[in-house]
Amino acid sequence: MKKLLLLLLVFGLFSCSERSKEQFDSGPSGQSEWQDFVTDASGQEYPFLDPSVISYCGPGWGRKFCRFLDKYDGTIWADEENYFSDFSDIKFSNFTDNEYFISFFNIDSITSYCEGWKLGETTYDGIKWNIEIKRDQEDVLWFRYDYFGSSEEIEYSITYKYEVIDGLLNFSSTEGQAFVFYPSGKNYSEYLLDTGEIVRIEGCMFY
Repeated sequence: MKKLLLLLLVFGLFSCSERSKEQFDSGPSGQSEWQDFVTDASGQEYPFLDPSVISYCGPGWGRKFCRFLDKYDGTIWADEENYFSDFSDIKFSNFTDNEYFISFFNIDSITSYCEGWKLGETTYDGIKWNIEIKRDQEDVLWFRYDYFGSSEEIEYSITYKYEVIDGLLNFSSTEGQAFVFYPSGKNYSEYLLDTGEIVRIEGCMFY
C-alpha cells in the first residue's frame, strides 16, 4: 500500500512538472512555420498568401491577422510599484521604424538605463545571445532567449511570455518571474524624464 501511494505521488509531481513546461512549449509555434505559410492570430493557415509579406494586419484584412507586435506597436507599460524587477517600463515595436521589437527601461532619479532586443543573433561587447519568437498572437507574445555569453555554446535559455488580459500586461517566464504592468501615461522623451543620467544601451527606443 505504501509503495502504491509513493508511486502515485511521484506520478502526480511529474504530471505537474510537465503541465508547467507545456504552458510555454505547447501550441502553435511562430517564426519557423511562417516561413512556409501564412497563419492568422488564431493559427489558421492561408496557403494562397505570400509568407514573405511582413504583415497582413491593416485596412481590408480585419483584425484576424493583427498579431501582438502589430496591435501593441508603440505602447509602453509600467510597473512602478514593483521593486523586485530589473526593469520598470517596457515598450513594444513592430519593426516599422527599426529592427528592435522590445525596449526595457529602468527609470530612476539618479541613473536610468534603456536597452532594446531584436530577433535573431546579437553580439554586443563580445557577449552573444539569440532570440526566437515562439508565439505571436493577438494578445499573446512568447519568445525564447538563448544566452551564449562569450562562448559558442548556450549557457542558458529562458522563455518569456507577455499576455494582455483586461487591459493589463501580464509577464511570466520559465525562471518563475511574474509581474503585472499597467498602460503608462508617462512622457518618455529623454529630455523630459526626471532622471540625473540616462544610459542608452544598443536598441534603446526613446521617443
